[in-house]
Amino acid sequence: MSIGRTVLFTPGDHPRRIASAFGSRADAVVLDLEDGVGPGARGAARSTVVEALRGTSRAGLFVRINGVGTADHASDLAAIGAVLGRLDGVVLPKVESLDQLVRLDEHLRGLERSAGVPVGSVRVVPVVESAAGALAASEIATGPRVVALMLGVLDLAAELGMSPVAGAGGIDHLRVQIAVASRAAGLGAPIDGPHPDLDDAAGISASSAASRALGYGGRVVLHPSAIDTVDRAYRPTDAEINRATAVLAAVDAVPGVGSLRLPDGTFVDAPVVAQARSLLADVGEVARDHVAAR
Repeated sequence: MSIGRTVLFTPGDHPRRIASAFGSRADAVVLDLEDGVGPGARGAARSTVVEALRGTSRAGLFVRINGVGTADHASDLAAIGAVLGRLDGVVLPKVESLDQLVRLDEHLRGLERSAGVPVGSVRVVPVVESAAGALAASEIATGPRVVALMLGVLDLAAELGMSPVAGAGGIDHLRVQIAVASRAAGLGAPIDGPHPDLDDAAGISASSAASRALGYGGRVVLHPSAIDTVDRAYRPTDAEINRATAVLAAVDAVPGVGSLRLPDGTFVDAPVVAQARSLLADVGEVARDHVAAR
């Protein structure tokens, strides 16, 4: 399961920005109570976030709460408890162990019971943004409620003294590590962090394409103006769609064959067919019944 290609973050203490985010084409909107809000403004931000959630019917809504063990963590959860039914989930920053997710799960269970929403319905997106978190990614990915991992590129790159930009080297090896951990745990593609330059449209496009090539299904967006650029970069290309369609057509033409060779010499077997089916499903195509059964 994925929360989308475009994950728009907006500060929880800015009603106008929240309204703009709600009206955007982003697949998911994250109302931020952590780094996007100054420590002294977090109390007011909680009230603003709750009011905004009560006043919208938009889908794909998340709140980034403060990390487990911080002074604001319990206060954030207490505030959003009354609007859990409006949330798809929470984004949990600075996750470095499975225990943090277990503790959050226990807290959410109590809030869900009090709010009268199904226990377990609030999903969790852990943010891996430290060296310790990267080393623990395999266990973090197996945590309760986890729907996808998110890579906190700015914090992680700063800690390691590397470039956060996808495709520039830097932390790309850790991007792959997080992608492998996600898939091994049965999760979908992880969510990459933002491109650091908000005004660099070409860079946003290029780094998003590089991120997709490293196994990511979408990324954090910090301004609505980048949504369309990011969405295009993570979508399958026309060439990929045509190729996948050709693979399935070739399999159709020779029922019951375990492997075959395309006219261009490409070898096709079950994993190639599965990848083609997945790609076409990603763009809304329906895989043929006999292919889905392979």
